[in-house]
Amino acid sequence: MQITPPKNVLTARGSFSKLIFLLKTKILRPKLDRLHRKTDDALKNQNISSINIKKRNAIFQHAKEHSDFYKKKYADLKINETGNLTTEEFLKIPPLTREEIRNNFHSIKVNNVSPSYCDKVSTSGSTSLPVSVIHDNRHPETPIRWRILSWWGINPWENQAFIYRFKKSFFKQILNTILWWPTKRIFLAAANPQKKQLEKYVRDFNRIKPTLLQGYVDVVFEFALYLLDNNIKIHAPKMVWVTSAPLFEEQRILMEKAFGAPVCDQYGNTEIMLIAAECPNKEGLHIMQDTVHIEFVDEFNQPIPPNTTGKILLTDLTNYAFPLIRYEIGDEGQYKEMKCTCGIPLPLMNNIHGRQSTHIVTPSGLHIKGEHIMAMFNEHMGMFKELQLIQQVDFSVSINFVPRIKEGCKISAEKMVDLLKKRSRSEIKIRYTKTNKIRQVGNKTPLIISNVTSNI
Repeated sequence: MQITPPKNVLTARGSFSKLIFLLKTKILRPKLDRLHRKTDDALKNQNISSINIKKRNAIFQHAKEHSDFYKKKYADLKINETGNLTTEEFLKIPPLTREEIRNNFHSIKVNNVSPSYCDKVSTSGSTSLPVSVIHDNRHPETPIRWRILSWWGINPWENQAFIYRFKKSFFKQILNTILWWPTKRIFLAAANPQKKQLEKYVRDFNRIKPTLLQGYVDVVFEFALYLLDNNIKIHAPKMVWVTSAPLFEEQRILMEKAFGAPVCDQYGNTEIMLIAAECPNKEGLHIMQDTVHIEFVDEFNQPIPPNTTGKILLTDLTNYAFPLIRYEIGDEGQYKEMKCTCGIPLPLMNNIHGRQSTHIVTPSGLHIKGEHIMAMFNEHMGMFKELQLIQQVDFSVSINFVPRIKEGCKISAEKMVDLLKKRSRSEIKIRYTKTNKIRQVGNKTPLIISNVTSNI
């Protein structure tokens, strides 16, 4: 029998954790504390658009002056030289492509930032060839993370649980324990976890009672199915935060049932960590307009109307070590014209449902977007633990799945084949394949893997 400590004991523990956290932050990481306060103050400024414009101007001028790549790229750009770009002039800046980053990594780096402030990171290559960028660790994403958690009533000193693919090294586990003491943080390595690992994680989860559960969409979903299929109850966190892949609405429903907590969808990537996230009202994803500028544009890189799908261009407003200006990441999305009823003064975008580069393609040139496939297959997702579409060079598609429910699983697979056949005008051969494991690319399990040249 599990014994729950009295409420006053829990309150005392929370107060102690808060005190230690605040002391460690103020004494050991005073800059992080200042950034946190600055991030909070930014939302009190109702004219956050002006902050965004000033930061765009600053990063643009910095890149022109200190990056050899941008000096050449912008050499013939005829726009305001006073340092005060207008909105119209900003649209004249040519976008930065992934290919340019791959071919010009060293010349994009600026010449006036110490290497001690730089961390090189690389994308997984789950949707296209990988790219490497540099993070400016003078501007960590932690304050934005704390901002998002605060929307859900979560404090950074409260216990937290994580599910990722790979196990942390013993050294990193010890370091993490020391760094966050007395706050407790538990981790589950979800790459083929054994029953004993899952059982221990459940026990630890109920023991520390985390307010947050965070991890990749697919592995958190798989853990949710483990709980549901085995009728296991766990302590309900305040929020479940999922990342790194599109979120099917059916997945959200099942996860919320398993965890007894709302699921927060977030948009970010390796290049720019936290771009947008949901608040409890779930009326869209709030764009972190004070740290990133996001544009939704047409094929000519011009703005499109709200609620219209277009290419995404990103400008990192804090990375002075490796400027990313109007970066064409390869995603598609929509800007929302409405304001969220929560009152947070940040603009909204719709959830991201896939990369523009990961389409199913037919011989006639028809492109079926990942977001359309998600919509078609959504009602069937409860039957599967994982799902992935693989398109071969001959355009044929295999719908690979790891079954969850034997009864009805085959029927759902057949229906998905029929739906995709109709959507592709019967131009391509489609089959389904039951498997024990979905293919991974890096740390991710992409919805679509394509070997068709026009998809790359």
